[in-house]
Amino acid sequence: MNFKFILKIIVGLFAIYALTRYNVLDFSSIEKLDLALSLKLLALISLVIFLGSVKWYYLLKVQDKTITFKETFESYYLGYALNHILFGIAGDVIKTIYLVKNKDNKLGLSLSVVIDRIIGLVSMLIIILACIPKIFSIGKFSESYFTYFGNIELYYIILFIFLLSAFIFFDKVIKSRRINKVILLFLYKYKNRFIKFTAKTLKLIFTYRKSTKNLLINLIIAIIVQFIIGFAIYIICKNIISYDLSFFINLISSLAVQIINVIPISPGNIGVGEAAFSQVMYLLNDNIILKYASIYFIFRIFNMLYSIPGFIIYYVVINRSNIRK
Repeated sequence: MNFKFILKIIVGLFAIYALTRYNVLDFSSIEKLDLALSLKLLALISLVIFLGSVKWYYLLKVQDKTITFKETFESYYLGYALNHILFGIAGDVIKTIYLVKNKDNKLGLSLSVVIDRIIGLVSMLIIILACIPKIFSIGKFSESYFTYFGNIELYYIILFIFLLSAFIFFDKVIKSRRINKVILLFLYKYKNRFIKFTAKTLKLIFTYRKSTKNLLINLIIAIIVQFIIGFAIYIICKNIISYDLSFFINLISSLAVQIINVIPISPGNIGVGEAAFSQVMYLLNDNIILKYASIYFIFRIFNMLYSIPGFIIYYVVINRSNIRK
């Protein structure tokens, strides 16, 4: 165990201590959950995993048409399980290794994970852009000059034109052989590892020039998944907090956490994710302090519970069979 990982553990433990100290994280809140709500949460997490597998499947099929949905689902769930049980350690790596064994296009299949993550991030940014007028009309932000958007309809018309133009531009660029060649030749001049990785990723993206609809389908499903996650967090909130907190506030808070989670500050960003969720909820709810961190902590616990079978399957079946070989 290296110093960096130990430091991350310390950060996570300190964040959890601070949250409990300021009474925004209450471990006893989980006792308020009943069987019906627990089953709803497990069903929603199942749907998230299923749709996550579907959107990844559309990317994988471009790289290898022999890939089956069964293989994709097994790999996706395995990575999902290990990410939650091991707090984000090697889940994506292991699910990729599990999928690409005995496959020819290992690089293309592996980098599809990166593209899937990038599209997921884009989906979150699109939702946030669509929600900006609402964000700056509630809570602490309502006092800001950003509240005065003027014509809301005009804002959404401009946003629609911007997103449509961005998609058309991306479609033209990815289908242009001349642009592909110029960009790749320029990047391959450099020996920097990051630039080389960027060049390989772009080369992989360019392989989708005849399948941009697969990228669009992935993006649409990613947006739907975010709303499902937001709804799961919302129903937890309704159950454990006796205060009227809207679906919108929970959705934006969950998006903020996922964007922050791109930077691993603690193992799986445990404690840090709860702190970020609590802070955004606090800002969007007129600076009223409630047990916000408990909401996201419970959502994390349910994801971990759902991941236990995948964790057992990996370490008892898959990992053991690999050791015997």
